Parts: sequence; structure tokens; C-alpha cells
Amino acid sequence: MRKQVQKGRCTRLKLQKCPQVCALYDKVQLAYARQLDSEENVVSFEVNVQLNDNTGALNDLGLADTYTTDFLLTLADGTQAVREAVYRQHLSRPSVAALLESSKRYWASKGISDWGIIIDREEATL
Repeated sequence: MRKQVQKGRCTRLKLQKCPQVCALYDKVQLAYARQLDSEENVVSFEVNVQLNDNTGALNDLGLADTYTTDFLLTLADGTQAVREAVYRQHLSRPSVAALLESSKRYWASKGISDWGIIIDREEATL
């Protein structure tokens, strides 16, 4: 989950299962988008999906800015799933934990219970 307006490096590419050009903001997002494009159980996916809410539930979650979720997947069985991409080193930050919890609660309120976190691989140290 990230703010809608991103500053910094952005990789744009067109993938078969994503209906629009994917704007990916870090290596975790890029690697996962490529993986999703090759997975058989994923019919399609969207990136940087804006969290819209006319009911004010986002304000109840304490989100003052406009945020997006990293991946919204449509699976072969017709269900939807949400994945948030995070660097492992950022997981201990309270602000990141709060945003992830807000994302999980938001999507649960929309009826999507298949929610998860995608984390970068740990590099082996020698």
C-alpha cells in the first residue's frame, strides 16, 4: 500500500494479464508482477488500485491521503485476492504495519478475505 502520488523511479511495462500499462515502483512489485503474468491460476491483475470509498470507512481507518493497494488479482475460480509488496526491512516500521492493517481491513470490508503480503527475498550473506 502506498500513496497514490509517487515520486521516484517508476518502471512501466505491458504484461499480458494486466489490462493497463503497469507502473511499478520497486523491485518487489516488478518481480511479483512478472510472476503473476506467468501463473496459471491468475486470470488477470491490476496494479496500484486506488482505495475508493464513498462511505467514509477510509477516514475511520485514519487515512488522510489517497492510497493505492499494490495488486488486485482475479483468480481462475472467479475470486479476487489482494497482495501488498513490502521490503522485509520495512516490516518492523510502525507506519508500514499500520498501512498494511488498514489495507487488510479495507479489502475485508469489500468482501475480499484473500489478502497477503509479498516480501523480498533475503540475500544470503557469506
